[in-house]
Amino acid sequence: MSPAHDAETMQRLPENQLFHSQCWKHIERESQQNPHITFEIRCINAEILLPILETLGPPLSAITALRGDGEGIVAGVERWLCNNQGPNLASWNVAMTA
Repeated sequence: MSPAHDAETMQRLPENQLFHSQCWKHIERESQQNPHITFEIRCINAEILLPILETLGPPLSAITALRGDGEGIVAGVERWLCNNQGPNLASWNVAMTA
């Protein structure tokens, strides 16, 4: 759990937030190399992700069959990103690819 701030107001959130563990080591390394660097970390949940998937078409739109299973939708997109990663796509995320 780490301190978190509102993206618009930069006010400290009342509760610490859990960040993706695979990204954290990269953020720490870059912060050590450049102490003035800043990062913006955002989360997209299934409710927001679902209509985006519907507009993308196959193969990602097939994940909409999991409607009602928010965790399954997010996990399905994460798996697709990991399986289709390239130099600019999910380069830090290696979950479920080993």
